[in-house]
Parts: sequence; C-alpha cells; structure tokens
Amino acid sequence: LHKTDDKQLCLDKGQLSISNKDAGAGNRKLHSIPRALQRFGALFQRSLRQNIRNTRVIMLRLGAAVLQAKLFASIFKSVRHDKSLTKSIADRVALLTYGCINLSIMALMKTLELFAKERAVVLREQMRSTYSSLEYLLAKVFAEIPLDASFALIFASVLKKLTGLRSSMGTLMKTYCLMTVSSVSLGFAIGSMASSAETAMALGVPILVILMVVGVINPSGVDPDEPPNRVMEWIKLFSPIKWAIEALVTAEFRGMTFEKKDRDFWGNLKQLPRMGGLALVRDGDDVLDALGLGTANYDEI
Repeated sequence: LHKTDDKQLCLDKGQLSISNKDAGAGNRKLHSIPRALQRFGALFQRSLRQNIRNTRVIMLRLGAAVLQAKLFASIFKSVRHDKSLTKSIADRVALLTYGCINLSIMALMKTLELFAKERAVVLREQMRSTYSSLEYLLAKVFAEIPLDASFALIFASVLKKLTGLRSSMGTLMKTYCLMTVSSVSLGFAIGSMASSAETAMALGVPILVILMVVGVINPSGVDPDEPPNRVMEWIKLFSPIKWAIEALVTAEFRGMTFEKKDRDFWGNLKQLPRMGGLALVRDGDDVLDALGLGTANYDEI
C-alpha cells in the first residue's frame, strides 16, 4: 500500500484504483504528473513485484540457460578451436540453429502463459476504466523484456566461451537477444487474443512450429534454378527464427578460409560433409552460396 498526500494508490489482488483523498499542500505537485504516467508507474511496479516474487522461477531459468549452452557445446564437439574447420561445417549450422530454436521456445511459452493468466484480471480492471490496453502493454514490455533478454545474453556468452564459434561475442549476444525480444512480442500478440492459458498454448505451439519450419536452413542446399514458393516466402518474412539463423550463419561463415591442414586435397575431401549442399565446399563463402545466403547482408549485426 503506497500513500501520497492527497491520493491513495491501491494494488489489491491485481485490482488497480486511484481514490481521491483530502487535498493538501502536495496537491499541486501531484497534479503536475500526468495521470497516464501515474497509471503506467503503478502497473510497472506491479509487474516488477510479480517478477520478484518469482525468484525461484528466475533462478531456474538462469540455470537452464547455462546448462543448455553447456549441453549444446558438448553435443557439437567439432565446433572447437582445435578441431578442423571443414569437419565442423554442418555442426556450426546446427549449433546456431538449435540455439535460436531453444531461446525462441523458452521466451514464447513463458509469455503465452503469463499473458493468458492475467487476461481475466486485466479485462475486469479495464471495464472500470482503470487503465488502457496501451498502458498495460507498455508496463509489461518494460518489466518483462529486459528479464527475458538477459537469459539470452547469458546463453550466448556461455555458448561462445565453450565453443569455437567464429562469430564475435557481440554478434551472438545481439542476435540472440533481438530474436528473444521478437519471440516475447509474438507471445504478447497471441496471448492477447486467447481467452485462457490453454487456448494460448493451443494457438502458440502450431504458430511456433510453422515459424520454425520455415526459418530453419535446409542442409541439402538451395537450387537456384527452382523458383521459390511465394506463399512460403511470405510466411518466412514473419519468422524471427529465420532472420536470426540467417544472420548468425552469415556472420559465422562469411570470409572463413580453411586452414592449411584443411586445404590438403585428401584431408579436405575426407573431412567435408559427404552429402547435401555442403559437400565439397572450398571456403565459408561457398558454404553460404550452397545454403542460399551468398548475397545475404547482415552488417548491422
């Protein structure tokens, strides 16, 4: 319960109301603050308190981010500084892809559950004209997105330290963070349309699967002579997973040159993938050409 000189801000069981009290000397100072800002501040404070109460969940998510990065590093053992680059080509693509999928699932599922659970309370409060949808959404964005983005930053930093990825720490952190923010935003959109947590999950899972399918890079390569499906191309535009994977793969392979031991003909032939679009590539730019990313440009990342 927070009191001011002339107003009392009540946050009880998720209900937000501002009741007038007798005016005092501080009345002029309080009225100088826009009412919308007061309501936003109260909503933001409530969201922060919810996160603080969920300290156990936050610690579990933090541990999961670290353990998942360690798990991926142990699975894709060829992505190391002391390993052959040619041998790790396919594993580098897979490692970056699974990292994107993992963070996207965690961010979207958490947001769907949170938004759907609060829907009934928010609707009841809005029926009383307590605050607007925009004020509630902005408060949630400022309270939830930094927390979700922090898990992506931790995952990216641990993954970089435990593997031999060529992409810089900044590139990994920025890309994974932006993709997580996009997934959280998608969860907000889907959750706002659902009437319950069950409905939100029923809608969110198929949508996430579609965005994953269209976003994952086909390891068999791309045939430049085959015209792309226009419907699929339109769907791909809305997949944050697609943009994140392409940005990371482009940063990883652009300008990659095989080491001297990798350029030996027989050694190179033995270490390269034997099937698919990555077979018999000569350098990182060849890898991007085979995957259909030869002209991709993500210099901002």
